[in-house]
This record gives sequence, structure tokens and C-alpha cells, in this order.
Amino acid sequence: QKPGQTAAASSSTSYWAMAGTTGEKDMKVWTPIDNQKFETFSYLPPLSDGDIAKQVDFIIRNGLSPCLEFASKETSTVSNDSTVRFTGSAAGYYDNRYWTMWKLPMFGCTDASQVLREIEECKRAYPSCYVRLAAFDSVKQVQVMSFLVQKPGQTAAASSSTSYWAMAGTTGEKDMKVWNPIDNKKYETFSYLPELTDAQIAKQVQMIITNGLSPCLEFSAEESSFVSNDNTVRFTGSAAGYYDNRYWTMWKLPMFGCTDASQVLNEVAECRRAYPSCYIRLAAFDSVKQVQVISFLVHQPGATTSTASSSTSYW
Repeated sequence: QKPGQTAAASSSTSYWAMAGTTGEKDMKVWTPIDNQKFETFSYLPPLSDGDIAKQVDFIIRNGLSPCLEFASKETSTVSNDSTVRFTGSAAGYYDNRYWTMWKLPMFGCTDASQVLREIEECKRAYPSCYVRLAAFDSVKQVQVMSFLVQKPGQTAAASSSTSYWAMAGTTGEKDMKVWNPIDNKKYETFSYLPELTDAQIAKQVQMIITNGLSPCLEFSAEESSFVSNDNTVRFTGSAAGYYDNRYWTMWKLPMFGCTDASQVLNEVAECRRAYPSCYIRLAAFDSVKQVQVISFLVHQPGATTSTASSSTSYW
């Protein structure tokens, strides 16, 4: 058929009319026009708490780990506008595979009410986002199941009279801070905390030195400090573990043989004075494994030199 084309005349005994007499059940066809779908069950009406609980029970029974992920509507699908492309990728790679994780995977979860409690909390925190429940196989190291538990603007599905959410509220589990991905760039370890004091940085440096690692400072202008198609140089034929924009500009050389936290704090202060409008991070390298094992910010653009430290300042 072409658009606007009329149906061609068929024989007096229509094949279509014959097919209607076979008694085969109708099959629902997915409409691809302005109709985005999101993996398993997304063609169904919203699942109730009871429906979700049954799926969670199946996940737990099969030794899998439940996990919640969420994404804003505009970044929930693969498109050139919302996806950063990686070249030379390994087998199994596809763009925009992961959404933002809600807290941590629920390793050791034994009760569906624990998962429903997290779903409800995630829905309240991000009512305008898609939320999906995934299941991971810790042996095969893969995601084996995924389905939506919320769509933007969706009202909560009716649950049974004994609400799983009410049951979950009695577990007394401690809350965990969740990173907000909307207009809120974060930079590795500790970046969700207030700026570290000199004393706090010194404690981290002391841990680095104690473990035989080498401290190193790196800095970057705000506009080039994160991964985007505009500010990143792509490398092809990359090895496993590669990701773009991994390194910033190094401040001097790694501090091999450093034995005193004050030496590192001197360099941090000097780098702050030289580049007050840049992000500065302290990294630690393992010279045996030849990898970076720690990294955290010690300065953000527009931040004061340091928040109040102890009366005996390391600096």
C-alpha cells in the first residue's frame, strides 16, 4: 500500500474474509507512531502494588537482585540529543543503556515490601520521571529483567486493602541520599557533600599515603570538566574500561614518595590560587596496578578557599 492508495479489487472470494473464519485469536500490534514503549509490560495498564509485588517475589525466588532506575522524559529514550556516543565499544554495548540508579541495588532483599517502599519513595521524589524496576544476576553479571513502575504524570495504581507500602513503612530501614541528576552535575567521590575542609582533606591524604598510593592534583575549566559531545575528544579502538574525558590537566607531577599531608595541602592551595575558576580534584594512583583508585573534588568554581577547619589548621 502507498498513502492515498485505494484497495485493489480482489477476487469474489476474499482472502481476508476467509481468514476471518479461522478462529485464531487477535494479536495486539504495537503502534510505532508517537508511541514509545519501555521494555517488558510497558504495553499494559499501570501495574498495581500487588502486581509489582508478584514480580518482585519472582525476582527474589530466582536469586536475582532488584534495583530501581529513573530518568526524565526527555532523556529516557535513545536519541542524538540525549545520548553521548562512545566509539570502539565492546560487545553488548548500546547507547543510553543505564538510567540514574535510585540508591543501590537491593542485594540480599528477601521481602517484596522492601522494594515497594523504595518505589513509593522514588515516585514521590521524581513524580515527573520514568521509574523502572530492574533485576540483576550477580553470577552472570547482567541485567535480566526490567519493567516500568511509573510513567510521568501517572497516578498510583490501586492496590489491595492491605497496602504493601504501609507494610514497608514499618521496616525501619535507614534512608539513603539519592543523587539528583537534574541540573546537578556531580564529580565522583564526596561531590554530594559540602566542600571539604583542609582537615578533612588531610585525613583522606593520610589514608592515601598509608596505603602506599601516590597523590596527584588535576584541574579543569567548568565548561570542559564533564563528558559531552562538544568538549570531548573521542578515541577509537578503545580497550575495556575506557571512557571519554577521563583525565583533566595535571597540576605539576604526581607526588611520588609523599609522606606528609601538609605537602599535598600546599599544592592544593597553590592550585586554587592559580585557577580559582576551575574544578580541582585530588586523585590517588596505584603504581603497581597502574590505575587511579581514588578521586574527589577539593575545589569548585566560585567556592571559598576552604570552609572553616580545626583551630590548628593543616594549611
